[in-house]
Amino acid sequence: MKFTSKYPLVLASQSPRRRELLGMLGIPFEVTPSKQAEPDPKAFQTPLGYVMACAQQKAEEIARRQKDALVIGADTIVVLDGHILLKPQDKQQAMSYLQRLSGQVHEVITAVSVRQGASELSFHERVKVRFYDLPASWIDAYTDTEDPYDKAGAYGIQTLSGLFVEGIEGDYHAVVGLPVAKLLQQLTRAGYTQIEGAHDYAK
Repeated sequence: MKFTSKYPLVLASQSPRRRELLGMLGIPFEVTPSKQAEPDPKAFQTPLGYVMACAQQKAEEIARRQKDALVIGADTIVVLDGHILLKPQDKQQAMSYLQRLSGQVHEVITAVSVRQGASELSFHERVKVRFYDLPASWIDAYTDTEDPYDKAGAYGIQTLSGLFVEGIEGDYHAVVGLPVAKLLQQLTRAGYTQIEGAHDYAK
């Protein structure tokens, strides 16, 4: 089974994890990362409002420059007790995040915005993630590596820190950074993608 896209596909993200996940569709695409600074989380009433705005901003920026493309923007945040844990700035902050997540259930929200010209569709996925109680030595050793510092919440479920995760409720790929199955459903429903050899795109 192979999918095709009605328009050239562009991923507005430099994340290697999103690049790998989008590649699962088998549709050729190019990567054009957004260069806009992310908004201040304090300007939003809810974590969902913030992450949706980040995804939309990425897609909008690239869609303005590539008007004939189907542009996908996405953003992922970690939320604990209503507070957003972004990418840690240093070891102290990374350790603080992991100490707070230890033994707790938190939420990962990935928002996706798809733009084609003036048309836009957006959606999000929420996933509950449960951490084991983490020994202080694990947190210290892990934060001495480079792994935590490009990841929301200071961990990545697909890397060594996936060993911290006791279980999840929801889409694993959304935790990694792109709910690719739901994305395909949305693109197909909107008529942007179809199975190769099908007679026509959905209207």
